[in-house]
Amino acid sequence: MATIGELSDFSVADLLTMISGRKRSGRLVVKTGGDEVTLYFEDGSLVRVTSGDIALRIGRMLVRQGLIDTPRLLEALHLQAERGRDAPIGEVLMRKGWITESDLQHCLEEQSIEVLSRVMSSGPGLFTFEAGLKVDGGAEITPLEPMALLKIAEERTAALATLQEQLPNHLTPIFLNLPPTALAEVQLSFGAPEGIVLNVLRTGPKTYPELSAHSALDDLTLGVAVITLLEEGVIATTAQLGSGGRQLANSFAD
Repeated sequence: MATIGELSDFSVADLLTMISGRKRSGRLVVKTGGDEVTLYFEDGSLVRVTSGDIALRIGRMLVRQGLIDTPRLLEALHLQAERGRDAPIGEVLMRKGWITESDLQHCLEEQSIEVLSRVMSSGPGLFTFEAGLKVDGGAEITPLEPMALLKIAEERTAALATLQEQLPNHLTPIFLNLPPTALAEVQLSFGAPEGIVLNVLRTGPKTYPELSAHSALDDLTLGVAVITLLEEGVIATTAQLGSGGRQLANSFAD
């Protein structure tokens, strides 16, 4: 029998605390912010997390973390499809020797933390818990400590809330604020996340959600990169650019 409720009555943190503390097994589905997240538990341990956001899938997370590149992910997905999706993508990648078990474990933990952080900061929503349901075949199953992950997710959520106050409105376009010829040299002055943001913006202005979709960076890393570049004047919003700056920014898309 399913238990259904609203996140206004029980927060995600409340639900994880109860499921973990009572060592329950089953499937928790959370719908909030236009996304649907599914968490599977066995005896109170979190063993599987999935999200409707393609950027949070294990393969994409491994690429984001620099553990594999896109061609290897595509090859692994092809091999997985040939086997009828019986083998989890992580297992396929380990068999090829492209990642280690430790790499996969770290990625699964990071995926869980990011999913939890997103649903905790998305506002109102609904949840359904169905006791006894187990993970479908073809999925990575690794026992994780939900309360430890929850603590990290809460810290990340608080950091994201602080960042949101400093970021441009999500409907405001963000432009490159330097000539294209200077881009390669400027990128050397920053880390990899800032370089990714600059590469995305070289094709034209983007809103923050568009940057998120194109960069595949996690929200915290992307937010810090955007704020860093704004403070350095390397990128700017429409309000910060004068007419000459807007003409320069528009020229990048030509």
